[in-house]
Amino acid sequence: MSVPISGDPTISGVVLAEQASTPSSPVAGKRKLFVTGAGVLRLVDSTGTAADAAAGAVHAIESGTHTTAGGTDGYALKQTGATTFAWEADYAALAFTIGDGVNAIVAASEPDQWVEVPFAGVIVSNRLTADASGSAVLDVWKDTYGNYPPTVADTITASAKPTLSAAAKSENTTLTGWTTTVAAGDWIRVHLESATTVKRLVFSLRLRKT
Repeated sequence: MSVPISGDPTISGVVLAEQASTPSSPVAGKRKLFVTGAGVLRLVDSTGTAADAAAGAVHAIESGTHTTAGGTDGYALKQTGATTFAWEADYAALAFTIGDGVNAIVAASEPDQWVEVPFAGVIVSNRLTADASGSAVLDVWKDTYGNYPPTVADTITASAKPTLSAAAKSENTTLTGWTTTVAAGDWIRVHLESATTVKRLVFSLRLRKT
């Protein structure tokens, strides 16, 4: 029996029970709406062909936890086409701005900057940019909240400190000697060791979530 859904305020909704298998085909020109055992809303037509009810109206989605059946930890499910999705590495960036953009930066009087990382991850690269060609050297320190604040003893850069040398930008994708793993709740502190000419620096750490 077909039941029309009207504007009657006493009708709050329709509850569909999950079906163990595709229901029988309706008459020609009609389709049946049903829910699979996996909770997917589907339609079956008079030929017995079933398709997702949302087909043709697919929206981009991402896994909220970055870990689901069929996926890999540290990856997000992202839309690659009108009706296709793929697991892709889930990246995030932490950015630190140093200097007011007006006055030349004096390293000795420039305060350190730090931020808590709310997720576990791996640092995969860093970039250092400036408002003009100049020189600068940074150090990066990391420690747990329990040992806060990070100090120079907690450096993660080894001998590969982020550096500008008569340039407006630099990038490091090899991170030789770096401690690259980050735990959720770790604090990262950026310390400026030296600067020449530049008035503003922006330092970015790129991380892959795990």
